[in-house]
Amino acid sequence: MCSIFVLSWNPSPAGELSRGLSEALGKKASNTMVPVIVRMSVQTDLLGETRNIPRGERRVRLKRVIQSLKKTALKRPQGIIDFIKKEQSSGRVDSYTPYWIFNGLAVRATPGVIEQIALRDDVGTVTEDFSIPRPSFSSSTPLQTAACDSWNIEKIRAPAVWDRGYDGSGVVVGIIDTGVDVTHPDLANSFRGGNNSWFDPHGEHTFPVDAAGPATGHGTHVAGIIVGGDASGAPIGVAPGAQWIAARIWNDAGDEALSSDVHSIFQWFMDPDGDPETDDFPDVINNSWGFKLLDAFPWCLPELQDDIRAWREAGIIPVFSAGNFGPWFFSGESPGNYPETIAVGASNPLDAVALFSSRGPGNCDRRIFPDVVAPGVTVCSSAPGGGYRYISGTSQAAPHVVGTIALMLNADSDLTMEEIESKLKITAQPVGFFWPNFTSGWGRLDALKAVNSVIP
Repeated sequence: MCSIFVLSWNPSPAGELSRGLSEALGKKASNTMVPVIVRMSVQTDLLGETRNIPRGERRVRLKRVIQSLKKTALKRPQGIIDFIKKEQSSGRVDSYTPYWIFNGLAVRATPGVIEQIALRDDVGTVTEDFSIPRPSFSSSTPLQTAACDSWNIEKIRAPAVWDRGYDGSGVVVGIIDTGVDVTHPDLANSFRGGNNSWFDPHGEHTFPVDAAGPATGHGTHVAGIIVGGDASGAPIGVAPGAQWIAARIWNDAGDEALSSDVHSIFQWFMDPDGDPETDDFPDVINNSWGFKLLDAFPWCLPELQDDIRAWREAGIIPVFSAGNFGPWFFSGESPGNYPETIAVGASNPLDAVALFSSRGPGNCDRRIFPDVVAPGVTVCSSAPGGGYRYISGTSQAAPHVVGTIALMLNADSDLTMEEIESKLKITAQPVGFFWPNFTSGWGRLDALKAVNSVIP
């Protein structure tokens, strides 16, 4: 599980700097280039945008959502772009990137320019474009192995689902992480391929790799739990028949990534080939990472909430790891603690919730958190170079839910996100004396019961 630490998040009224950014700018030299996120005062209201469009009409849903988002972005006053370009020609703006997944821009400029942007009537807030530390493993040296003990796959009864004829075929899963080693024997055949299946915001690789400095291997391990085969002699993936596409947050060194990179990734996943007329976006996306605030409790950072709402409206299911900050309550991380996501905690072979697994209530809305728990202690999966290793963390729990959703969609491709969420919860095995609760949510994932509940 990766953790993103930022100093503050206190959005101010329209046309103003966030408090944390205002304080930071006061300490910067006048010629320092500072990265910020500019949100315009007008944002797209997607509520009910696709209410009458069946989930099976994927292309129609996507087109409708993207059209609405781009319509708002195109109405963005040209004045702000003209101002930024003028300041760029004067050397006071280093770069800028406009977005349509939310109505705004990422800008790298001097403190003076940023303050002028914040004063504009058409600007809502200007906040930090914060740096994202690389993910970390639950131990400094994950246990390497030549073959896997697939207790986790057996625990959620995935093999029994395969016996019924559902292995995730026809479903595409997305993975946002450190990348994926596409040459691994358990992952190579399930990569969708083409020029619309891999995104590197740093432009370092045009083909899937797993590279993020000391964090290298995190994404490959996650991918194996979702779609891995049985090349080791034992099955490691929940939905071996599904295909995967991926994007990585960090660069090769693992020391460079900003929240603007994540916005770019989220936007790419909505339209990988840049043509909303095609159906090439994933059904469900695994996010084994998160961020929390150091100086604001409970932790809730809405930086990506608009992006995730756009995903949902388009029919993309966002699954996040809950975080590794248990056993304290109110320890869930964003974006997993958004009400729009499915948050997953970690359980052990005895169905007890792992001590490190983050607890609820939900930091953003006081809801039940996590939604469910899944195996996340000493889980064996793929490692770069063709090997395998055991790792613990809620990072390992979330992919079990993503794989199970792929199995459910294989059984009934017309399921809505609301139906999937409901079925995952009511079919989970209760953990503890009270159900649901703020430790295990609605219980431990049961893939067989979940799929049986949706077979037409």
